[in-house]
Amino acid sequence: MRSELNEIQLIDQYLLRQLPAAEAQAFETRILCNGPLAERVEAQRIAHRLIRLFARKQERRRLETIYRQLQAEPSFARQLKTIFA
Repeated sequence: MRSELNEIQLIDQYLLRQLPAAEAQAFETRILCNGPLAERVEAQRIAHRLIRLFARKQERRRLETIYRQLQAEPSFARQLKTIFA
């Protein structure tokens, strides 16, 4: 179990470009020579992409809520109209 967590951490560091150049190059060599490791790296890369996508959607919803609240404020709505008129 501990080795699996260490591998996940190493893959994260690799994907986030946090490894020193020599260590990253050595890890890339391991990926090329080890099919199952390459699959785990790709799965984690997809997970990272999905997490970023989810975070963007959440942030967009949060900003839309703030915008709607501001639109409900008459003074803000007036200021927007004068800026963009």
